[in-house]
Order: sequence, then structure tokens, then C-alpha cells
Amino acid sequence: MSEAAETSTMRPNAAANQQVILVVDGRPVRQFYTSIFLQRSKYQVIMAKTADDARLYLSMTVPRAVISDLDLPDRGGLELLEHMRQDHRTRNVPFIVYTSNWNPEARRACEAAGCAAYLLHPMSLEALYAAVQKATQAKPRKFVRLDTALDVVVGDDRPTGEPRKDLIIAISEQGMFVSTNSPLEHGSIVPFTVYLPNAPGRFFRIEGQVLYTHSGSDKRKLPGMAVKFLKMGDQERKLLKDFIKQELMEGIAPEPEADG
Repeated sequence: MSEAAETSTMRPNAAANQQVILVVDGRPVRQFYTSIFLQRSKYQVIMAKTADDARLYLSMTVPRAVISDLDLPDRGGLELLEHMRQDHRTRNVPFIVYTSNWNPEARRACEAAGCAAYLLHPMSLEALYAAVQKATQAKPRKFVRLDTALDVVVGDDRPTGEPRKDLIIAISEQGMFVSTNSPLEHGSIVPFTVYLPNAPGRFFRIEGQVLYTHSGSDKRKLPGMAVKFLKMGDQERKLLKDFIKQELMEGIAPEPEADG
């Protein structure tokens, strides 16, 4: 997907934010860890500890996707997947396996049954996010998007006194959405000073291009502009990536490799 398509999905209150993911895992710590990450990535999450609990939920409504362990307290995750594929209501719901089961036979069985992805625990949050995006989005995002509130100065103007700052309300490694009553024209390429708590001096400078704007005349949309980052250095990308991960997992201890 092009960089423009990637950043153009960073619209506030996008429909994807309302999608429901069913997480099925009998290990409370891992279930909590996965669910919190998805919730902070703007998915709605329903949690089930067993395959039977998941089947009860599926009998009442259809989620956008299912993320399930294979080794559940009652039935196996593979049996849940096969049950879903036999039901016309759920046969097309993406089923993502997230498990500690490294058995290649189990993987082949799940892939033969039609799982969307087979993820081995432990793994990076970015890989989990990418798998969910690929399974649920026609134009999947490559990078995690974070809703935030960061100051930004647009352009090179340095007026006397405190410069006027606009507000970044969504950011990824690819770009940002800047809330402002004075958006720039489509296609404008200008420098931005992004105020980031973990950056040296608490800010970094980057060039960006405006992909689209919302003016204050449209009351249905927040005024502002979507910006694609241009020529980001390795240091700036790492700082931004670390900030996003830190914000997504704030207050949560690192996920253990095993949860008995």
C-alpha cells in the first residue's frame, strides 16, 4: 500500500474504531494483555475464557474477528475454528490463532481449517496489530496508530514570545493528524516541530506533506489536516515507535512468556 493510502486512514472516529474483536484465552494474564492492547488500538473487545463461552457469544452476535489460543480449558481452539467454519453466520469471520503451541501439525491443521493467521507466543505487538489489520481491513495499516495529544508547531515561523502550537490528536510512524483551525493546502510540504516527551530536548523536527484537510465549515468533522512524514531519520523513527509502544502499554507489566 502507498504511503498516502496508509496515512489517509488516520481519520478521527473512523468506522474501524467500532469493530469488535472476540479474544478467547484461558490464561488470564495473556488475555488481559492482549485485550488491553487491542482496546488502546481502538478496537472493542469481548473476552471469553473457554470455547463454550465463545460459542455462546457467537450464537448471539458476530464479531469482526476472533483471536484464540489453541489450548483452552474445555475444547480446543481448533474445534472452535471448525465450528465457526460450519456455521454460515461465522464461516467468513477471520480467526487468528495466538498460541504457545509450536507443534507444526497443529499449525497445518489450523491453516487447513481456514485460520487467517497463526501467531506464536510471545511475539511483538506490532506483529499482532498487523495480523488483525490484515484480517479486518481492506486497506490495512502497516503501523500502529495512537490517539494522543501532542503539541506541534507548523512551519518555520518563530514569533516573539511563545509560538502558537497546534495539537496532534493521532500519530503513527507514518504520519499524523493535526487538529488546527488553520489547515494548510493539500500537497503543502512544510517542516513540523513535534513535541515528544522521550525526545532529546523533548521535540524533534521533521518535514511533512499535507494529504487532506478538514475546514471548520464542515461541522461533522474536526478541523485539521492529515500529514505524511517525509524523510524520517532512524533516530526519530525509533523515538516515535518507542513513544507509541510506551503509551499503548502504560500501566501494564511486561507480558510473561508463560502463564500457568
